[in-house]
Amino acid sequence: MRTRSRLTAVVLFDEVDLLDFAGPLQVLTLAGKRYNWRPFKVATVAVESGRVRTRNQLVVLADLSIRECQGTEILLVPGGYGARRALESSELIQWIRRESEKAELVGAVGYGSLLLAKAGVLDGLEVAIPGDIGEAFAELAPSARPLADRSLLDAGRVVTAKSSAGGLDLGLWLVARTLGDKIARQVGDELGHVWSAAVTEVPRIHIR
Repeated sequence: MRTRSRLTAVVLFDEVDLLDFAGPLQVLTLAGKRYNWRPFKVATVAVESGRVRTRNQLVVLADLSIRECQGTEILLVPGGYGARRALESSELIQWIRRESEKAELVGAVGYGSLLLAKAGVLDGLEVAIPGDIGEAFAELAPSARPLADRSLLDAGRVVTAKSSAGGLDLGLWLVARTLGDKIARQVGDELGHVWSAAVTEVPRIHIR
């Protein structure tokens, strides 16, 4: 098993949805707990480092600016109302495109799929999206296949969760892909969440 932590970049922007990234991060930080090991080195990243106000009225800190964060191995893009405004940042979209190309795994929750779509990451893939962004998503990624009736979709290297509720499954998917199903199940048990059942509901899409 790999012993070096994977650099995991979590994108932040004003009016990001707190649960969209807090759920997956809870999973990732628990993954190595029983072994006193940190498999994921998490960095919160925004266009500029510093304070970010979430949609939920809490203020969080972005550790790094996008200019300071390179070599991302796992990229997580949460959603929230602010994702629509974040689409206007060409600097952020270019960074997401560049880091996604090199990343081992990429995930998005809710409206975060809009940012991946604009960056060209979701072209040709099946994507779990909230039902209210179908038209906007289609304009950004016309070759993708958005599905509003799936909570989580695995497209090989990319996983998308329809809503915050699927964030835990997305985090467990990341753990399963990097550390194995056994550890994912252990983390799920600690959270009172059955990972094995979640896996059976996720189709394995093979992209050619």
